[in-house]
Amino acid sequence: MLKKALIIIVTLIIVLGAGLGVLIWWLVSADNLYETIRLDGDGIGDTEYTAAFTRINGQGDMFWWFYPTLADGGRQPTSRPLLMWLHGATGLSPSFLANFGMFGPYDVNMNKNNESWVNDYNILLVDAPLGTGFSVKSSDNANDDIDNNIEHLLRTIQSFFDLHGEYRGAPLYICGHADGSQLAIPLAIRLYEENGITDNFKGLILGNPVVSPSLVLTKLGFYLEELGYIDPNGRIKVDNYTNVIKTLVDSESYEEAFGYFTSLGQFINENSGAAAVNLNYIVEKLTKAHQDYFGERSYLNRVLNLDIDLNNFMNNVVAPALGISGQNTYDRQRDIAIQAFNNSYMKPIVDKVEYILENTNLTVTIYNGNLDAVSNTPGQLEWINNLTWSGQTQFLDATRQTLVINSLVEGYFRESERLRFYWINVAGQLVPLDNSLAIRRVLNRILN
Repeated sequence: MLKKALIIIVTLIIVLGAGLGVLIWWLVSADNLYETIRLDGDGIGDTEYTAAFTRINGQGDMFWWFYPTLADGGRQPTSRPLLMWLHGATGLSPSFLANFGMFGPYDVNMNKNNESWVNDYNILLVDAPLGTGFSVKSSDNANDDIDNNIEHLLRTIQSFFDLHGEYRGAPLYICGHADGSQLAIPLAIRLYEENGITDNFKGLILGNPVVSPSLVLTKLGFYLEELGYIDPNGRIKVDNYTNVIKTLVDSESYEEAFGYFTSLGQFINENSGAAAVNLNYIVEKLTKAHQDYFGERSYLNRVLNLDIDLNNFMNNVVAPALGISGQNTYDRQRDIAIQAFNNSYMKPIVDKVEYILENTNLTVTIYNGNLDAVSNTPGQLEWINNLTWSGQTQFLDATRQTLVINSLVEGYFRESERLRFYWINVAGQLVPLDNSLAIRRVLNRILN
């Protein structure tokens, strides 16, 4: 058990470069496992924030960006929930996607986002794992198994509280978006077992989670045929492909299964008769020649009407404003970060969800966009409805209710004391972007 870090101020450095004043505070933990580097450049907008790196000894720098809530005029932010947001290896990092694309205080044109979650909650965005977003690995060969990744995140949480100790008592929720759930779930277990880091850890919020990906994909052929994207012959091909993935996972050939998984979109659009399907947002109209990694980046460009290069925006606008040096180039190690998950990405972690439900007092909330084919809702319910824990009967017996907002049906939900599931209508993988009204109502039910 690691002792609670005692923080001392080692030095204060003022760096001037290219006309940009950068103020950097170095804070070092007493056990020397990590350092906290607070960045203060010229700034972005007029919303209060903290941007920092947690330098993990021998591993790399984890970037995080914190916004205290504006609720109640910002007078008592520590009384409001603190949401720690993780995305994962394959998607766009929180410093861009969550921040400028979904629920941060500004969009890419620096216009105020009136639907920002910062209006109601404290938001901690973490570019994880190392190698994604502004987070960098000290070496391309650094150890990146799941246990190490969780230790990196645990140090990052400690680092955050070193700077903002007043938030230790704020209700803390770890949010895992898509494959960010593969970090969020084991992190929740580790944080729950670690004494002295937070005083008020409440639960997990998982959006379109990657928990049992091969099982979920066994419903993909059914899902696509029911929507008319493939015919019965196409379904046979899709079922055969996803059954190969399931067989590989069952035999613990996770790396080979991941190779099939990453080729899923190409296979469906070239071999099943679908031709032009965005598996992350199934109703989007695409050209036949369209190819993208599950369609996330290209979809985001279209729905946000972006006429910028994402990486250029982060490197040339955001990084200098925050005081990030040129060596921390945005997303430059993304491929290496993804490769590090080859052997674990497809491994089911249902048992970890069951452990949390059975052995902790944390709540587990899951929401799923009904237009996400990869994490399709019928497949998600295959593992959710078959969880093994003492409260499962209570969850299954709970009445499924309708989520109505302004007289419109935005989804459905089933809630028990510890486990909750929300069906979100007219939303793909990016639920906070596709149906911001529904997800904000869901958050209100969970957090208030």
